[in-house]
Amino acid sequence: MKKQLFALLFIFSMSASYTVAQNRSIEFNHGTFSEILAQAKKENKMIYIDCFTVWCGPCKWMAKNVFTNDTVADFYNKNFINAKIDMEKGEGIELAKKYDIRAYPTMLYLSSDGTQLHRVCGSAPVKEFIKTGEAALSTEKQLATFSKNFNGGKVTATYASNYFSMLENACQSYNKEIGEYFKNVNEQDFHSAANWAIIYKYVGDYYSPVFQNFEKNKAVFAKLYSPDSVDYLINQVYNSGLYSSIQSKDMVVYEQLKTKLRDSKTKDAEKIIAQADIKLYQRSGDLDKYAKAASDFVSKYLMDSPNELNSYAWTFYEQINDKAMLENAATWAKKATQLDDNYPYNDTYAAVLYKLGKKNEAKEIAEKAIELAKKSGDDSKETQELLVKINALK
Repeated sequence: MKKQLFALLFIFSMSASYTVAQNRSIEFNHGTFSEILAQAKKENKMIYIDCFTVWCGPCKWMAKNVFTNDTVADFYNKNFINAKIDMEKGEGIELAKKYDIRAYPTMLYLSSDGTQLHRVCGSAPVKEFIKTGEAALSTEKQLATFSKNFNGGKVTATYASNYFSMLENACQSYNKEIGEYFKNVNEQDFHSAANWAIIYKYVGDYYSPVFQNFEKNKAVFAKLYSPDSVDYLINQVYNSGLYSSIQSKDMVVYEQLKTKLRDSKTKDAEKIIAQADIKLYQRSGDLDKYAKAASDFVSKYLMDSPNELNSYAWTFYEQINDKAMLENAATWAKKATQLDDNYPYNDTYAAVLYKLGKKNEAKEIAEKAIELAKKSGDDSKETQELLVKINALK
């Protein structure tokens, strides 16, 4: 019995020590920014700052799943002075302006005098997070080094592409840098595969000289590469321009872009214009035009897409009162359930039928939706509440 008790105590103690060993975390300096800089200078270390906000879900995920990892804790505690700073409170507000923090979380790496050396935005698993820290410690891999060596764009296409990728991963604009790079590219090299890869991936501004030059030479690119890829890029850039015009309420530019996109005769030009018009009418509150444009669009392009059918049907349920248009929504919702007979789609279908005042049909579909929810484990509370309203119809 004593031997068994000793063995149990030994196992418990070993288990306890193992548990402790598995719960190391990054040690964060919660002092002022000046104190963080002073500690970094004293210990001759770089600074890592977790730039976060209280509402940021990925920030919370990092804090719970990555900062508490043993390997991460050991690496970051050894190599950095670590800090967590809320970018919407106290000193964080000014630091967000100083370092142009616009996405969360942002992983910011600084020298002991506060100079930015490296940065990446977004959450990352353990291995990737450590890899980012290793890049920050390497003068060859730091964003600051790439920025310095970019030298006004006088670099190879491969180097430029890697630099643009780093800026993208840091949630930083690269439009200026792309312009600088292509100023040093001659007309013959402009069509190279390496430069086409850069244009296709990174050029998204309609007004940029790079895009304007590309569009003039689109026939050459289509011949060298593929017409579909050229059409796709043109459509994406115009689509971005159209939405920007809607946001800025610049209808002159909006109409100009629509005309130019039509003239380009790309494969999906009319589809993109139709989508933009739908967004314009919805944003401006012109629900009659929105309903008509959306109905035409769904009928023409989306009758085989259950998710899109369900989405538009639900929007009509929430925003549209015209009976004829609601009948369209009912058709879409029914089609969605035929393509994918799940709980959410049946819930939408029941809601639209209820708004149309079709009590018996709405009740049947709502009850079906609730049964489907039981099987799938979905929460059917809202559908049950809807069923009460349906039963109250006369």
